[in-house]
Amino acid sequence: MMKNIIWTTGHQLKLDNIVDSNNCYIIDNNGNRYIDLESGVWCTSVGHNNKRVNQAIASQIGRITHTGFVYCHPIISEVSGKILEIVGLKGGKCEFLCSGSEAVELGMRIARAVSDKPLALTFKESYFGAYGDAAHKSADSWFLYDRLNCGCNNGEDGCTGQCDDFEKIPFDRIGVFMLEPGSSSGLVRFPSKSLIEKIAEKVHANGGTVMSNEVTTGIGRTGKWFGFHHYPIQPDIVAMGKGIGNGYPVSVTAISGGIAQRLENVKFVYAQSHQNDPLGAFVIKEVISIIEDDNLLQKSQELGNFLLNELLKIKNDYPLIKSIRGRGLILAIEFKSNAQEMYEELFIRGFILCKRPNTEVLRLDPALTIEKSIVDSFLGAFSEIIKKF
Repeated sequence: MMKNIIWTTGHQLKLDNIVDSNNCYIIDNNGNRYIDLESGVWCTSVGHNNKRVNQAIASQIGRITHTGFVYCHPIISEVSGKILEIVGLKGGKCEFLCSGSEAVELGMRIARAVSDKPLALTFKESYFGAYGDAAHKSADSWFLYDRLNCGCNNGEDGCTGQCDDFEKIPFDRIGVFMLEPGSSSGLVRFPSKSLIEKIAEKVHANGGTVMSNEVTTGIGRTGKWFGFHHYPIQPDIVAMGKGIGNGYPVSVTAISGGIAQRLENVKFVYAQSHQNDPLGAFVIKEVISIIEDDNLLQKSQELGNFLLNELLKIKNDYPLIKSIRGRGLILAIEFKSNAQEMYEELFIRGFILCKRPNTEVLRLDPALTIEKSIVDSFLGAFSEIIKKF
């Protein structure tokens, strides 16, 4: 049916007839229901077909949805203030874009513009988007630190900043540290607190900037507003997307007041067609309100802890499972083998997870609005299926 579609995701198309949805369920044209445990690639943070988000769109779409380079809707300033409040950058500024890749790229351009140092620092396993500076990570402008294979010998937690490898990081040449606080190219690995604190201190001490990529770990995914909130740092720049629009294509780059001032001094210019559009801002406003009204940060934390602990119990009984990693409602199950077979069996039973290509990892990142009964049904199915292997 999809012969006219360019399908370049690297993932096999499993269903080509999905026509409806409701929270964690997607529904095909025959009425069959599937449970989406990756929330439309991390995006539907408050559930598919959320009625409050739909109403926010419907209320605005009959007025004005798109603005230009010389005129703007006041919702942009209002929602910017709320974002800066939850991200801890009061007095800063925001730019509204369409995708997480764009938000990261704009953040990197800003960080480069306000620094005279040649290198950006990040971890070797990080992923920052589909294009641009942060996607390419060219050797002449990036220092990639292999925190998982350093001299600390600290297992899955990786480097703690107490080894010779850490001492070789050229902090005097680092203009920006780009943190990915938990996705690790979708494999769900969390860097140690001591490492992040040490890097942030050294980068700031040398006049550099700390930026956090929150496209996948933000908006309640980890049980806090942002992934960096699990670390004793305050970034200067934060990129966010995916869950902030609940499936609507909108993203944000937020910067501190200090960075904003430095940016004015260098006369920075960045322009594209869909920039600070009001419809996306209305969506963001409603998504944030839903998370606050329904106490979804606490729910993400509590239900995530329950799911993690239950999966750890299953791991104790089945050595096929190599590792269970999670924080809030972002979790990974790493197998020694048979991950593809597990994925297929779960799909047959109506559960859609993310199978990372060329890995033995299945990832779960359901909507923050997921019902506990769905979690229980998944655990039951998973327990039954793994017995086969």
